[in-house]
Amino acid sequence: MGLADLHIHTTHSDGMASVEEVLEHVEYHTSLDVIAVVDHDQVRGALAAMDWVAARPSTRLDVVFGTEISASWGRHLLAYFFEPPFPTKPFPRHRTLCYTAALVHDQGGVLVIPHPLCHWTPSVGQRALTRLLAQDCPVAGLEACNASVAARSLAPRIRRLNDERWHLPELGSSDAHHLAQIGSGLTEFPGTTALELARALRDGTVHARWGESASVGILDHARQSFRALAVKPIRELRDTLTAGEAQEY
Repeated sequence: MGLADLHIHTTHSDGMASVEEVLEHVEYHTSLDVIAVVDHDQVRGALAAMDWVAARPSTRLDVVFGTEISASWGRHLLAYFFEPPFPTKPFPRHRTLCYTAALVHDQGGVLVIPHPLCHWTPSVGQRALTRLLAQDCPVAGLEACNASVAARSLAPRIRRLNDERWHLPELGSSDAHHLAQIGSGLTEFPGTTALELARALRDGTVHARWGESASVGILDHARQSFRALAVKPIRELRDTLTAGEAQEY
């Protein structure tokens, strides 16, 4: 069985490590086979990760192109598995959940619900997810195991509701913003490549589980919070004013 962590942030948004640092850490210090860099409302990190792997034919890693989109009310959605040519600008923000799901689907990607039900991070709640599925919006899966401090305790409730109501494939991810957190949430799947992972997600043969718990100091958490609350918004505003916010769809 292969191992994947499909929710990793870098300095292209509010993560504390560069893309190169993330990939070298995964390559030499983890047993992960597949990862995704999913910076908030940004694709530069994902593009850099794809370039890093393409430049190293001998690497054992496979990378999934992805991004974390802020939909209506800031609620987060994960988009993955786009085919080349990859999007070069962020998806539009603050659109409805179903609009965003359809847009991702039309561009050849798949949509996953990150940290559902979480009150501490902008998230899709129980009623919103139920409505989304009732409207036949294309949702490929959800994070049953999100290892962030805000979402970790919700796993039993998410699994129960998914078993009772939603019946979506379940993924595990770290939601890492520090190198030490990578691999603290895992997706098991048959195979070792991104293509095999995409097939397993489609077939519902993925399995979410916890990895090794990460220890991050209070000062490091404080630095990351400052980056998320101050540095990232300023960068987003600058990008919006200088280059336009969204990909033309």
